[in-house]
Amino acid sequence: MTAERYTAILTGALTGKKSGEYLYLTMSEDPEGPGGSSTLHRGRPPYKRLGREISFDDFPEVCRGLILEHYRRLWDL
Repeated sequence: MTAERYTAILTGALTGKKSGEYLYLTMSEDPEGPGGSSTLHRGRPPYKRLGREISFDDFPEVCRGLILEHYRRLWDL
């Protein structure tokens, strides 16, 4: 069983976006490790379950890489 420790809310152009709707990525501490997980969602982020806001640099390195990978793929960067 894994717990999503981090949530990254991805901003930018989203086709057919409704008010308050975003793409957001939930990740365990090591999403690429054994038993790790990550899931890309579309909708309203679970604001009530979010903890404190952190900067991109405060994510673990493996999470930063995964966030960048999703950004690049989603927005053809």
